[in-house]
Amino acid sequence: MTELWARVDELVDRAPGVPGLRAHGLHLLAARRWRSRGLPVPADLVQQQRTAEMVAMAAPMLLRRARAAYDGELMLMKGPEVAAHYRHPSDRGFHDLDLLADDAPAAQRALVAAGFAHFGRPAGYDHSQHLCPLIWPGIPLVIELHRRPNQPPWLPPVSARDVLEHSMPSATGVHGLLAPTPSAHALLVAAHSWCHQPLGRLADLLDVAVVLANGGRSDADDLARRWRWDGIWRVVIGVTDAILGHNASHASLSIWARHLGSTRERTVLEAHLARLAAPASAVPLRSAPSALAGVVRSTATRRDAEPWSDKLRRSRLAFAHAFKHCSDHQRHLSPLHRSNR
Repeated sequence: MTELWARVDELVDRAPGVPGLRAHGLHLLAARRWRSRGLPVPADLVQQQRTAEMVAMAAPMLLRRARAAYDGELMLMKGPEVAAHYRHPSDRGFHDLDLLADDAPAAQRALVAAGFAHFGRPAGYDHSQHLCPLIWPGIPLVIELHRRPNQPPWLPPVSARDVLEHSMPSATGVHGLLAPTPSAHALLVAAHSWCHQPLGRLADLLDVAVVLANGGRSDADDLARRWRWDGIWRVVIGVTDAILGHNASHASLSIWARHLGSTRERTVLEAHLARLAAPASAVPLRSAPSALAGVVRSTATRRDAEPWSDKLRRSRLAFAHAFKHCSDHQRHLSPLHRSNR
C-alpha cells in the first residue's frame, strides 16, 4: 500500500491545477497533502474537507437505521465501503449510500415505514436500477436501494443474487450489513464507473486498487470470466496497473485515456471518443456493432422533452468546443439547461 499511495501523491503533484484534481476525484487527497507540506489550501477545498468528514461520520448512523428497518439481506457498495480502505476514509468523498437488497421493493417499503422519506418522485424510477432515493431528516445523505448493480447496458446482466452470493461483513462495522468480497467489489466499481465516464477518473482506478490491495486479484479475474465481464475487466485492471503500479503502459492510455497520466481534465472530443471506444474495447468482436449502435442512439437522443433546436445547439457546441475541457463545455451548456426548466 505504501507504494500505491506514493504513486497517488505523484499524480496529485503533477496535476495542472485544482480543476484537474476535481475532475479526477483527487481534490480531497490533494488538500490533505498540501496541508501536510505546509502549503496553502483553497478555502473551498477546506470546506469540502469538513463536509466530507461530517458525511463520513453520519454514514454509519444512517446505515444502522436502514439495517434495523429491514430483515432481509442488505449489501453496501462503493461509498464508505471503499473509503474504509483509504489512508484517511474522509479523503474518499461520497454523497449517497448504495444498498443492494435481496428484495428492493420490500426494503424500500420497510425503510419508509421506519421514517425514511422519498427524495423525488417514485414513479420516475420505475425502470432504473435503483428505486427512488430515500432521506432521513437532518442527515445530508441519500440512500439508494438497488434492484441490481449498475452496469453498462452492453455488458451481460448480473443480478442482485449473483452479487449477494459474493458477500462478507461490511467494513463499516454496522452489525448485519454486508459488503461485496474484494473481487466482486472491484468488478462492481469498474462497471459502475463505465456507466458514466469510462476510464474517466483516476479516483475510480484508485478505488479498484485499494479494494484489491490485500488480495483478491486472481479471484477477480475468475469472477470476471464467470460474469462474462472479462473484456471490461482486462482494460480496467490493465490501465490501473499502468497508472498506479508503474507497470508497462496500456494501449488505451495512448488512444482514448491520455488525460489520466497527466491528471488533467478530459476534453469534449476525448469524452465522445471514450463513449465509442469503451464498448469496442471491452466486448467480443461479434457484439461490438450492437454495443456501438446503442451508444450512437443514446448520443443522438434528446433529453426528456428537449426541443430539437436545443439538441442541435448542444451538438454544435460540442463540435465548437471539441478541444475544451468538459467542465468548460458544461458551463456553456448551463444557460441552455436552465432555459428548458
